[in-house]
Amino acid sequence: MEEINHTIDILSRVKIALEEQDSEKLKMLSDRTIHSASVYQHTDSILLAIVTYSLSKILERKEKLEIKNWQNFIRDISNLLDNSINAIRNGKYKLFTIFLEKIEQKMQDMSLEMKPMILEVIKKAYINKASKIYEHGISVAKTTKLLGISPWELTEYIAEKENLHLHLNKTIDIRNRAQMALEFLG
Repeated sequence: MEEINHTIDILSRVKIALEEQDSEKLKMLSDRTIHSASVYQHTDSILLAIVTYSLSKILERKEKLEIKNWQNFIRDISNLLDNSINAIRNGKYKLFTIFLEKIEQKMQDMSLEMKPMILEVIKKAYINKASKIYEHGISVAKTTKLLGISPWELTEYIAEKENLHLHLNKTIDIRNRAQMALEFLG
């Protein structure tokens, strides 16, 4: 019951964040959902995290995507979120999953010209969320099976993240720091 209430809360917050066009809030909600997905390893929770993250990325790129009928898109997704909430409240979990899949399909179909870019956003959302699940201690094999991506895609993404992390944490020796300070003053 606790997981159901959590999912309803997330769906309600996703709807509000979408209507407010708050991509950062959507990302945060996606991360909260991925934590539950890691614990319970339910594909519905994973799909909810991916849909939410994809919506955040589409919102970030809405100007670049040049989506016609943006308000209709928001309204349609909002209605599907309402349907998802009602389905889960009524214990119709299969219907809940169908509504999440319809949201994903709606994102893919929103712009024929931009469909390849939108598909790329969704694909990256799957890989990003897979890395988050992996960070929660789930094996690469189990994670890739849950999300339907290849182990290669996940390990490549993880390696890129680790290389970036190592690069950002690299310290500068004292001589170079002194030289940089002199250049700032100079």
